[in-house]
Amino acid sequence: MARSEQDAVLAQALGGRHDSRTMAETVAARLRDPIIDGQLPPGTVLRLARIADQLGVSIMPVREAFRLLEGEGFVRITPRRGAVVSELSVEDIEETYAVRVALEGLAARRATERLTAQDREEIGEYYDRMAHAKERGDLHAFIEADHDFHMRLYVASGRDHLIQSISDLTNRSRRYSPYGYRAWQSLDVALQTHVPILEAIDAGDPALAEALTREHMTSAGARLLEAVQQEAREHPTGLPLQQARDPESDSQA
Repeated sequence: MARSEQDAVLAQALGGRHDSRTMAETVAARLRDPIIDGQLPPGTVLRLARIADQLGVSIMPVREAFRLLEGEGFVRITPRRGAVVSELSVEDIEETYAVRVALEGLAARRATERLTAQDREEIGEYYDRMAHAKERGDLHAFIEADHDFHMRLYVASGRDHLIQSISDLTNRSRRYSPYGYRAWQSLDVALQTHVPILEAIDAGDPALAEALTREHMTSAGARLLEAVQQEAREHPTGLPLQQARDPESDSQA
């Protein structure tokens, strides 16, 4: 990514008023979205002084933000290059989805045990949004509705820590979304995989809802692994979709 391009992305991400979180959390939050969305692709060097200058803060909260993002798997910190947007890896997918299978299955069970009529109605509305997005061929809207369908179900579990853990893992997984959906033959197939889950929760069957959710997430992880491995074979450099460069090197070329 050229220096001017990275500056534009960072300016948009870091602009605006600060919120009630600590400065480090605010910086981390504003960097997280462009990393997830691919605007700051794997391998992009995040310059400590530049980001601090754009925010008008000292380097300390920015350094702490890098540590927060490192703990979430979005950034790796090396002695020579500093903070770099982390690469996508097969190992990360395996670990993330193994945990998601267990947590999301549990959340689906607990939610189904206590669903209200309003819960079921709202979950059904998210399924309808997926269907409408499929009809329009709108992949972005389908991905968002798919995410909301599952999270609305899990929220009904009432387990705050469980929901937060799932949310964190889901955000981490969003970096892989283009690969996962590319592996579907069509959005119609993707849509139909949600029907059994919807039927299980409508029937009020917690055990079945858990089993189907675990199966759904296991299949999603396997499909994603296959897609990323295929991408790796086609692009042996290991940088997917976009080539990321050190913008400082670009400025010296």
